[in-house]
Amino acid sequence: MVGKSLKFAFLTLMAYLLQACVAQRIAIGGVAPNLAMALVAIVSVALGRKYTFVMSLTVGYLLEIMLPALSYISMIAYPVCCILGAMAFSDKSERKLEEERTLGKNARQLNPHVRTILCALLSISVFEFVNLFYTYLSGVALAALPFGRAITCIAYTTLLAAVIQFPLRWWLGIYKLSQAR
Repeated sequence: MVGKSLKFAFLTLMAYLLQACVAQRIAIGGVAPNLAMALVAIVSVALGRKYTFVMSLTVGYLLEIMLPALSYISMIAYPVCCILGAMAFSDKSERKLEEERTLGKNARQLNPHVRTILCALLSISVFEFVNLFYTYLSGVALAALPFGRAITCIAYTTLLAAVIQFPLRWWLGIYKLSQAR
């Protein structure tokens, strides 16, 4: 349990540092990926909603303090967008799956690797939509350029989440089989 907590704390710190220091260095066409959102999407599927909330709140708070871009947007939008993705795509417990089966629903889950990609796609899409909406409310006329940049960011972040998920899930110990007792 302590090992998992230390890994989670380290991953949370790395999400902030990667977003603050590395994201601008790997920009494509002037559009930086949202590395923190990609990491939170991976955590959403791998570890669950509680970890997602803590990580997204911490990263959003740190980004708001250290790199203020728009007033309180990181502190509010990170947890909201990430929890939406986690609610839709995080692992369901065996109890929840059994409840759905008794109600006659199709109680299946998609492959976790597919759910990670979909979680990243949903989270970053909502985040970019909020940024575009906030920009529009600020009085900036929306043209093709902001939409193109948002779509590029969504695609780039989703692609990074798809690639990074494999080593990160391995590092978190998700691929280890639990021994029968």
